[in-house]
Amino acid sequence: MIDTTVLVMHPTLDPSTTKYNESLAASTLPDRMRVINLPRVKLITSATKGRNWLTYLIEGQKPHVREYVSRIRTQFEMNPDSPRLAGFVFDTFATGLKAVSNEFGVPWYVFSAASAAFIGSMLHLTALHDDQGVDLTEFTNSEDELEIPSLANPIPAKLVPSTVFEKYSLTTLLVHARLLTEAKGILINTFLELESYAVNSISDGKTPPVYLVGPIVKHTGDGPDPLSDESNNSRDIMGWLDDQPPSSVMFLCFGSWGSFKENQ
Repeated sequence: MIDTTVLVMHPTLDPSTTKYNESLAASTLPDRMRVINLPRVKLITSATKGRNWLTYLIEGQKPHVREYVSRIRTQFEMNPDSPRLAGFVFDTFATGLKAVSNEFGVPWYVFSAASAAFIGSMLHLTALHDDQGVDLTEFTNSEDELEIPSLANPIPAKLVPSTVFEKYSLTTLLVHARLLTEAKGILINTFLELESYAVNSISDGKTPPVYLVGPIVKHTGDGPDPLSDESNNSRDIMGWLDDQPPSSVMFLCFGSWGSFKENQ
């Protein structure tokens, strides 16, 4: 039986998630799953003002992660019936914690809440930069089309979220994309019927094994629900969608960092 501990960094973008996490931990999770909120990390002023704040946040959490995991290992040494440390699963942009995993001599995996197409795009852009010496910042607002193996059709570079090609965010993207290739495996929130083309493109043996674990849906909790009637008039939105002709509505996924211009 697998015993899971989820270490949650104090959110800097949306503090409301703390209440939601606490409600899950208090009432709805099985005994073999725990959610632990790590201490808040105070970022230095230069970090909070720059685009690399996430890197500083991850670095600041290393001691806390190391301390908590050390307790798990100590408990197992004292009581073999307690959970044994078997490995780590890091968020796509928390791969900087791999050093902690290496210290404990256990494998580490990556979990992507995004899509297989996104993972494939990260890997391809990194290959263009590292292997072919392409200056990716030149694609900003470019009319050139990008042929990305995980996408069925070429995509105009200008339609890619601009943050991808900005110097600071691009550096962060490249760092984490390179680390993806060092993972024991990649868990992705998707399923084959939805992204067969993208999944096949990153399952060619050149990347770590890919495990499809989606679709992952929101668990019931007491925190704010973005689809609730109170927050988004869900019933009106869903009612309007139900009234539209089949295949007449285009879905644009903004993601956590993405954005679209008004004319798009």
